[in-house]
Amino acid sequence: HARMKRILLINASPRTKGTSVLLARMCADYLAEREHDADLIHLYPALKDPEGLCRTVHAADILIVSGPCYINTYPADVIAMMELLSAHREILEGKSIYGIIQGGMPYPHTHESGLNSLRIFAEKCGMNYKGGFVMGMGPLVDGKQLSVLPHSRKILRQLNQFFRCVEREAEAPASLYEKAQLRLPVFVFRIMAAAVNRKIDQDLKKLQQQIKAE
Repeated sequence: HARMKRILLINASPRTKGTSVLLARMCADYLAEREHDADLIHLYPALKDPEGLCRTVHAADILIVSGPCYINTYPADVIAMMELLSAHREILEGKSIYGIIQGGMPYPHTHESGLNSLRIFAEKCGMNYKGGFVMGMGPLVDGKQLSVLPHSRKILRQLNQFFRCVEREAEAPASLYEKAQLRLPVFVFRIMAAAVNRKIDQDLKKLQQQIKAE
């Protein structure tokens, strides 16, 4: 049996019950079942205690950043985390880092730049970037179950392979998430994009109503 690893999963979403957390918890459960020490933290509140976040990162062997894709990359607080940690590179040296990023578009190339930002961060800080997993149509899941997606079995199969790479601290190739992609005619994607946009509009209206009520 391989040495027990200390794995830190970082929820990079402002939501604590969204799809990013769901994917992170799935990974944590997989690793915990195999006797690894997998902890999940929420980045947004963690950034309020920079020293505590640095200590938590320092104690880990492997970092996994799981977050949504906001305008082609992770949310701004991930950049804030990178800036904070890059000022303390001695705590990052030699650690491995993976990324999980999910967004509305069904094809992975629209979200891959988030993984590229992690790769560049890792290279600059003496870390080992080990790849990541991209999942489209995340808003449809809404933090519940992947089974709502029409290709959920394919995603689960490829996710488990990704989790296996993390367990072995092995490179996770892009082919893992590319094989999980939903392949449909263009007109179907257009219908799905319209549905996602409608949901975003509804969420924005709800948020505006909450702000007015406050």
